Amino acid sequence: MKQIKEDFEFILQIAQEFFVQEAIINKLKAFANYNIKGWEIWFQVEFALFLREHTLISEVEREKKFKMDQRKSKNKISCSIDFFIRQKHKHTFIPLELKQDSTAAGCIRNMIKDINKFEKIRCANFPTSRSLWCLGVHETVSEEHMSRLTHEKLDSNYVKTIEIQDTAYSFTLI
Repeated sequence: MKQIKEDFEFILQIAQEFFVQEAIINKLKAFANYNIKGWEIWFQVEFALFLREHTLISEVEREKKFKMDQRKSKNKISCSIDFFIRQKHKHTFIPLELKQDSTAAGCIRNMIKDINKFEKIRCANFPTSRSLWCLGVHETVSEEHMSRLTHEKLDSNYVKTIEIQDTAYSFTLI
């Protein structure tokens, strides 16, 4: 339980640092102003660059493929995890999936799908015992609305939504 709390706080800190960068805020504003959708790959690339230069991170792997446990997943043979992040002075990686959706409901739904996908990966092939985290960017909605989207499906101790300054977006970590 201690490791889960530490990982949650670490990923939250990294996300907060990422989303206060002026260049990121300006891009998000432009996406909203021009009604640009489908920028998840941009988000992944920018986040990868940010992680590779972060002083608290010693290693980052991206788009790592894994075999699915065929007892749990009849349809898919393999899947990829967006990031494996190793903090300095740690031996194992933190798996992280990124999501972007124009709606909060769509983003949370897709994040929960990723958590379910993660549970179907064959344990024998997996290089870490740490929990998967999902970081999603979506439209800003009320706290009550976010609570309804996450309350029944997730442990509220490990769900955090923060508005991204001067934009129409928020990020959620689960």
